[in-house]
Amino acid sequence: MVTSTPRLLEPAVFGFALRSDIELKFLRHGGGREPLEIIESRQEEGAQRGELLGEWPLHGTSYPAHARLSGVPGGFEYFTSDAGLFRIDVDAGKIEVPATDDPILREQRLHGMPMILSFLSRGDISLHAAAVEIGSGAVVLAAPSKYGKTTLALAFLRAGHRVLSEDLICCRPSTKEAIPGPALLRLRPDVYQQDLPNGTFVAAQRPDRFFVGFDAERAGSGAPVPIQAIVFLREGESVAIEPADPATAVKDLWSLSFRTSTNEGRAESFRNITKLAGSIPAWNVTRPLTLEALSATVEVVQSIGIA
Repeated sequence: MVTSTPRLLEPAVFGFALRSDIELKFLRHGGGREPLEIIESRQEEGAQRGELLGEWPLHGTSYPAHARLSGVPGGFEYFTSDAGLFRIDVDAGKIEVPATDDPILREQRLHGMPMILSFLSRGDISLHAAAVEIGSGAVVLAAPSKYGKTTLALAFLRAGHRVLSEDLICCRPSTKEAIPGPALLRLRPDVYQQDLPNGTFVAAQRPDRFFVGFDAERAGSGAPVPIQAIVFLREGESVAIEPADPATAVKDLWSLSFRTSTNEGRAESFRNITKLAGSIPAWNVTRPLTLEALSATVEVVQSIGIA
């Protein structure tokens, strides 16, 4: 009897089957469909090309940093002052990343805007949200920066649930699915504890963050997961939950999503957001932004009754 060698699962993130000539630490295993090539650029950054689409300060750093996005034929150029220039060729399914002495920072930036622009081209949308898998479905935990999404995702991980994203999730409105992002938690020093859950490890340590990765079992597949609920995280004096008003849900999703500044980009984003808000149950969860409230917050989200 002839036996065949099992085919290794391809690394995946945000629904892409990745082919990379650089090491990436925070990927999942299998479940990617569209091929996406990641290569290290040997070109000089040079002057800004194309049409300027936006500039903004980068948050979540202990130092001043900013970003710039330009539209160029076939895709985009995305520059960050701390990592360098990323060239996103959506037509060819390729991202060029800068050479660097800091591969963790480069990967962090890669999994942000360059990936967003790549999956927007498929018709998906991005949400500023964590996401966890409860039972057979995904729960999207949506909130602005500094609302404790990563800390809450860690609490769900400790409770035995798979983390699909800590801060940015790709959503597919056509099938009402969440597509897992990088297998990563970026924890502040005051949140980090040395007794991390089994299957996790510290990949890098910075003064302001611990970069915690997942082993293959904890990371799981990059395949889409049906969205069972959208939870808007809000600050309050006690832990409570109530259904979200659909009109307010559309406004909140709009504020938490990224879109290009073109009329076409805004129109497509609004259509997709209203599709999500009109087809998926949405809830408001209020809670104090304290470590002591984490367990109760996990319990109240679990009480939604997801299959």
